[in-house]
Amino acid sequence: MQLTSPASQVQQAIARHFSTLDKKHPFYTAKQQAWHAWGQVGFPSLKNEAYKYTPIADMLAGVFDLSQPATTSKLTQEAILPLHHHGLDAYQLVLLNGQLSGNHSQLGNHKHSLQVLTFSEAYQQHQALFLQHLSQHAQDEVDAFEALNTALFEEGTFIYIADHAVLEKPLLIYHIIDTQATQSLTYPRLLIAVGQNSQASLVIDWRTLGQHPSFINAVTEIMLGKDARLDYCTLQIQMGQAYQVNTTQCYQASQSEFNNYTFTWDGMLVRNNLHIHIDAPHSEANMYGLYCLDGRQHVDNHTRVNHTKPHTQSYELYRGILAGEATGVFNGRIYVRSEAQKTHAFQANNNLLLTDQATIHTKPQLEIWADDVKCSHGATTGQLDEAQLFYLTTRGIPADTARYMLLNAFASDVIDRVPLVVLKPYLQQALEKKLSTLGIKDY
Repeated sequence: MQLTSPASQVQQAIARHFSTLDKKHPFYTAKQQAWHAWGQVGFPSLKNEAYKYTPIADMLAGVFDLSQPATTSKLTQEAILPLHHHGLDAYQLVLLNGQLSGNHSQLGNHKHSLQVLTFSEAYQQHQALFLQHLSQHAQDEVDAFEALNTALFEEGTFIYIADHAVLEKPLLIYHIIDTQATQSLTYPRLLIAVGQNSQASLVIDWRTLGQHPSFINAVTEIMLGKDARLDYCTLQIQMGQAYQVNTTQCYQASQSEFNNYTFTWDGMLVRNNLHIHIDAPHSEANMYGLYCLDGRQHVDNHTRVNHTKPHTQSYELYRGILAGEATGVFNGRIYVRSEAQKTHAFQANNNLLLTDQATIHTKPQLEIWADDVKCSHGATTGQLDEAQLFYLTTRGIPADTARYMLLNAFASDVIDRVPLVVLKPYLQQALEKKLSTLGIKDY
């Protein structure tokens, strides 16, 4: 009797699904090319260095039937309304199981500065711009999940911010995954183009409604024009029984600024791929992440910054709090190419382990081919400082409160960097709730 590996089982299931796709799909040629690329790299196993500590094939094979098509949803407005941030003044965009829902979205009257279209509509109305950026800014290496998303997505969402536009309010994108009736498979796809000399803030909020597990393979491509600025915040705080691979690709033109914030403390398995290509002088990328885990959660942050031109800079700070039997992974790599002289790059990953069973795998890396640069990287892993705890308790502060204060200060160094003042109270409240599940009481 011949046994197949979990990776082989998953590949066979996905192949059965791909064979059923409509060959008349408007992007079927691109899908075929992506399918061929995915076949070349195969489904990642633990032998793949980029997924060495994330047994994703084992997890997916044991939970999902990936031969099934993407799951649709018909949630009503009454079901969605309680999920909204009612205290946040923002334009609202709703995607149900990865598909744009115009009936549930509230974008106001900003057709000249902000347009939200399906890929089919974008192909008709902005064909040149759309094709210029769809799947055109990938890194040198083919990522299996990005290729798989391209092969299997049914319909994507195109967000276009015009030249010289400044969005006066953030655009809040609700990714709502409906698992009330059954487990869910989704392949969300976003393409975001920010025009020259424009500014915008986007908040991506992942929500799960239901108790069944979900597999989410999401890809977001971002293009920043000259002198553009984008603040991009991802919230993975209310994801339930989600298994998610979330890939974000950002391409930066000259004098652009990209600020990325990722908050993760819910979900069974979360893999965040953040790849930034700084392809012009005087551009800047800042990356901040906070993950807070317990139980048997697994979160893997895999970042890559590619400096290809001179006078660019990047700053990266990720922090993690791990309890229970949780596992955290941080793999950050900064490339400084030979032409990228005068590059400034900083990278740090700091972790606190609250239990003996919690695990962190951290690997910050620099690859530098230029000689006139200022670059540094580092990582720390430890427990709460006993001296600080002793100092606080001797001042009459209860031990639980003292631990909470130290953890809150550790995490707040990331939360405080979020430029959206209206979002910070929600993040702080969500953090307090998460810390309470770790046995750390609020004071």
